[in-house]
Amino acid sequence: MTRDSLYQVVSDLALAIQCASAYPENHPRVQEILVRLHNRVQSEASRLLGLNIGFFHDHIVVDEVPFVEQNPTLTRLTERMREKGIEKILVSEGITYGEWKRFVYFLAEGTGSASEQLWESIVYGRIAGAESASDVSLGPAPASLPTDIMDDATKALKDVLGSIATERKRSRVEEGRDIVSSIMKGLRQEGQLIERLIRLQGHDDYTVTHSLNVCVLVVAQANRIGLPEKRVREAGLAAMLHDIGKETTSSEILTKPGRLEMGEFEMMKRHPVAGAKLLRKVDCGTELPMIVAFEHHIKYDRTGYPKVRTREPLHVASHMTQIADVYDALRSHRPYRASMELEKTLTIMKAGRGTEFEPRLFDGFVEMLS
Repeated sequence: MTRDSLYQVVSDLALAIQCASAYPENHPRVQEILVRLHNRVQSEASRLLGLNIGFFHDHIVVDEVPFVEQNPTLTRLTERMREKGIEKILVSEGITYGEWKRFVYFLAEGTGSASEQLWESIVYGRIAGAESASDVSLGPAPASLPTDIMDDATKALKDVLGSIATERKRSRVEEGRDIVSSIMKGLRQEGQLIERLIRLQGHDDYTVTHSLNVCVLVVAQANRIGLPEKRVREAGLAAMLHDIGKETTSSEILTKPGRLEMGEFEMMKRHPVAGAKLLRKVDCGTELPMIVAFEHHIKYDRTGYPKVRTREPLHVASHMTQIADVYDALRSHRPYRASMELEKTLTIMKAGRGTEFEPRLFDGFVEMLS
C-alpha cells in the first residue's frame, strides 16, 4: 500500500504538470487533479515527516522506494525535471494548497528562475547541493575546497569504535553521528573527496580506516539515489559501525600477515552476529546499525554469511555497505597482498553483479566512481 501511495504522488504530479500546461487555470480538470495531489502530498509528508523525491536519468526515488518502471508518465516527469535542472524535491509537513499549486505551475510553465522563487515548505535543486531553494545551484558544482576531513575523522573514529564496543554509551554513538555529518558536509563541499578515497590505501589501523572509507562510500551512494538527509545519516552511521563485531575478534586473526586458516576464518565469520548483538544493547537512535552489522556479508543471492532462512529482502543500506565493503577491501593494502588498481577492482566486482551485489545499486556505484 505504501509503494502504491507513493507512486500515486509522482503519477499525479506528472498529470498535474501536464494539465496545468494544457488547460486554463480555472478548468475543472486542473482543479480536481491539484486538490487530489495536494491531499496526497500532505498525507505522505505528514506520515514520513517530510516528503523526498529524487529524479535520475532512468528512475525516480520517493522516500526510499525506487520506481524504475519504464512508462510514459514517469518518463515525461523525469524529462521535465531534467529540463528544470531539478534532481530532488523536499516537501515539508503542512504545505498549503496555495503554495503547492504555485509550485506545480512553476514546473509547468517555468516562469521565474530558482533564485526568484520563495517557498516556505519546498526545497528543490540538485541532490549534491543546497540547504534551501534560495541557494540551490543549477549550474556546475563549486570548486573543491581543501580539507583534512579524512585525517580528522580517522583519528576520532578509532576512539569511538573502541568505546562503543566496551562502554556502550549513547554519547559515543552521537560522536559517530558527528563524524557522519562531517563526511556528508565534506562530500557536499569537496568535489575531490571520493577521488581522494580512491587513492587512499590503509596500511595501519585497517579496521578503523576501512570503516571510515565504507562510511564515505555509503553516504555518497545514499545521496546519489536520493535518500532523505536523515536516512543518509543513518545509513552512514550503520556503515561506519558495520565491522564493530571485529572488536570481539582476536588481534592475532585481524592482523595476521597472511591468509586465514579455515578455523580462523570461521572465527572471523562470527563478527556480523557479534556486532549485531553488541549494537542491540546500544541506543543508536535507530536499528539500522544493528541490521547492517548483521547483513553486510549476506550476498544479493542470499549466499555468504551468516546463513539466513528467510527470503525477505535485505535493507538497501546493507546492499550499499556490502558493495563499499568489498570495494575498499580490494583497494586497500593488506599484509598478504598489495592494493589493487581501480580497473582491476571493478573488473573483479563486476563478476558478482546480480549474484553478490544488487545490480542497480552496483551499476550506480560504478558510475559514481567513473
